[in-house]
Amino acid sequence: MELVAGKMLDLVVLAGIWAVTLFLIYSKREIWIRRLPALDFIEEAVGRAAEMGRPVVCQGFGSGSSGMQSSIAPMIMAGLAVLGHAARICARHGTQIVATMRSESVVPVADEVLRTAFRLEGKLDEYLANREEMLPWLPTQAAMVALAHRIRPAAHIIIGAFWHESVQIAETYGALGAVQIGGTGRLYQIPFFAAVCDMNLIGEEIYAVGAYINQTPQMLSSIATADYFKLAFIVFILLGVIMATLGMVDPLVSLFSW
Repeated sequence: MELVAGKMLDLVVLAGIWAVTLFLIYSKREIWIRRLPALDFIEEAVGRAAEMGRPVVCQGFGSGSSGMQSSIAPMIMAGLAVLGHAARICARHGTQIVATMRSESVVPVADEVLRTAFRLEGKLDEYLANREEMLPWLPTQAAMVALAHRIRPAAHIIIGAFWHESVQIAETYGALGAVQIGGTGRLYQIPFFAAVCDMNLIGEEIYAVGAYINQTPQMLSSIATADYFKLAFIVFILLGVIMATLGMVDPLVSLFSW
């Protein structure tokens, strides 16, 4: 087998990530994950919607040109994880949930997420009878705004990748009295969500929602491994800066060309 020069370091890091993850999984060590108040707030938001007899709207599942095959797929998956969690609570309380779809590739995944959530609560027939209302096709932000005025939801969960439409959508739902839980991995949109939403998931917090909700050893180990290697990379960067400052550039060059 021929090895490509300059790729050995990548191979070693990848093998290290796998090794640490598998060790954490099979060692059955207790992994602590800090509280995410925004996710804990979902139960309260759904309860509020149940008391008011109004629906819950979930958004953030891609756009017409960006779906499960795009670079924003991790943020879409984070939104779907929250959708499944919120759907179970809604099914338990008898509250209507609406998940707006903008990308064709996300529709079957969201459909399966909702099916699973309602089946776990013993209400699959209820979902199948109202599937079209729960998964409306809304390709534009104007359609999302129109939906808000039509059904006047009591809670709005907006987690995923957003662009300029984030302010327009969130401000509309907030003006109609919906409590809002927002989150995105896009740096430029975080300030807008922070200004408009009641609770927020900031940056990389959205990638931890699956582990936070499900608490499986595999997911928790993956999150812990990512944190360990982030710390290792920070130390590595600092050492690199010190070595470069001292003129010790050759060891760095030889390391990255390995």
